[in-house]
Amino acid sequence: MSKKLTAALFILSAVEIFSQSFSNSSLNGKYFFRHLMILGNTAGAVSEMRTAYGAITFSGTGTYTLTGSQIIGPAAPAAFTANGTYAVKSTGYVTISNPQRANTDITAGLGQGALTGASTETATVYDLFLAIPAPPGGQSNASLSGNYDVSALEFPNASSAQMRNAAFRLAPTGAGAAPAFTVTAKSAAANNQTTTFQIANATYSIATDGAGTLTLPGTALLNGVRSLWVSADGTLALLGSTAPGGHDIWIAAKSAAPSTPFRNLYFRAGLRYEANKAGTYAGSSNSTNTGKLVSSLRVRQPEGAIDLTSANTYLLTPDNTGTLDLNRLVIGQSANSFQTTGLSNVDSNNYELSFAIRAATPTGSGVFISPQGVVNAASFAPVGAPLSPGGFFTLFGSGLAAATTVASTLPFPTTLGNVQVLINNTPAPLYLTSAGQISALVPLTATGTTASIIVVNNGQRSNTAEIPLAKSSPGIFTIPPAGTGPGALLHANFQLVNAANPAKRGETILLFLTGLGAVTPTIQDGAAAPSNPLSQVPGDVKVYIGGRPATVLFKGLAPGLAGLYQINLTVPTNAPIGSAIPLAIETPEAFHDMVDIAITN
Repeated sequence: MSKKLTAALFILSAVEIFSQSFSNSSLNGKYFFRHLMILGNTAGAVSEMRTAYGAITFSGTGTYTLTGSQIIGPAAPAAFTANGTYAVKSTGYVTISNPQRANTDITAGLGQGALTGASTETATVYDLFLAIPAPPGGQSNASLSGNYDVSALEFPNASSAQMRNAAFRLAPTGAGAAPAFTVTAKSAAANNQTTTFQIANATYSIATDGAGTLTLPGTALLNGVRSLWVSADGTLALLGSTAPGGHDIWIAAKSAAPSTPFRNLYFRAGLRYEANKAGTYAGSSNSTNTGKLVSSLRVRQPEGAIDLTSANTYLLTPDNTGTLDLNRLVIGQSANSFQTTGLSNVDSNNYELSFAIRAATPTGSGVFISPQGVVNAASFAPVGAPLSPGGFFTLFGSGLAAATTVASTLPFPTTLGNVQVLINNTPAPLYLTSAGQISALVPLTATGTTASIIVVNNGQRSNTAEIPLAKSSPGIFTIPPAGTGPGALLHANFQLVNAANPAKRGETILLFLTGLGAVTPTIQDGAAAPSNPLSQVPGDVKVYIGGRPATVLFKGLAPGLAGLYQINLTVPTNAPIGSAIPLAIETPEAFHDMVDIAITN
């Protein structure tokens, strides 16, 4: 491999990180909530629907009480109470016991003004849980004024045959009325065709506690009364049906000013139903206002759960509405939130709603690891993406080292610049240490579902960062290092693959990445990979170029280097041609889709 490529792979650049340490005390007080849940069969089709809504009060010490209503199947709402537990991680992720399904947990993110989550770890449970801080009192119709973007996912009469998506911009006057507005919607009953229509003479009423109703007159696709809860600061509202069989969830966010930059880290969760099967996801998304939304999502489908890292293209108009791939995208006030629905310019049978809330920012003193700043060294995928044994990772923080030191020999040392990094109490091989950044390898012996990471700088220990750990978590290096864009690929003659020197259909090329996990034969942590015999990845690894499967000839550690994996592959003869064709990696645990490749004839 060329020295140019080697240097490029290991100049690990910092990315925009939003971080604050959290604990159970970070989540306390009364919230309004709505929870739409589909219980599916093994194929993901609906076997039962449940919806709960009302008030949930978090104790600040890990327990909650819930009082409200529940709809089961086609039945009318009935009084509903529940007690449960929750745990807030240092990253801002929260595990909440599912109030509607015993022995099931919701994975949520605690953001700046909302909680958004889904049950990703239990088969046959697909849901979306949203909660907003309830006001202390003194609310009125004046609490809802200005422009609000509303997104809805509905399953009337507990039926997927009647499901529908809808979106509109509501302009409540502050006096209980709203001018006529245009709705974009589609329904399964109307052959999944997107349509628009107007609703006039809508009214609303808000009580002093922030709860109320929205009434939509007429006989259009959306009509009738919806319950309405306004957040403490008035920027968010939850809505939903209280009719028998009224399974739905609506979210409204105060509209952003024109051309607001879309630049934040968000916690995000969503529920979708497509091709007669449900799916749900929870995780994070990061936007730097460059037209790409990078996400780390735990996705639950009937086939199982996977960790998805992806870079999706978005387009926004000056009014901050637009598209995210084939979904409708809307940005909330000050880019504090965003929401997507299965609505775009293309008719489809995908019905979806996701809501994302801006992550809060952690601080710390002394030797401090940013809880949201431990990332795959190749992809920089945002918080929530797991690490894996043998994988390169980068952590950001402050006070991590007295000076910048780079390892000069192999194997990489476990003490560098008088600094150690402990992963589940095992010293990690270190490539680079500095005051604000450390690059290291996860020990190949690491096991379990969590990597507990501590930095020890000259004897002083940091806080503990708890990061998911998986058998594999691929991240493809890019040139220049960014996580997205042109992948780190070489022709067989070791020249870089790029737009000026593209790969050809049918050509064998070399791909460089990290995070493929265990190898056979195994090697010493941080040591150079052998060339005879080669250390190979025993698990299944697939590569897709433009959606077409490539032929994988070798998957393992790059000989002579430490912590770098290599895949030799043959470009599909039917691969699309272009300067930025998507290239994705699939393992049994993960799907990574963030880079591209230049292809020619």
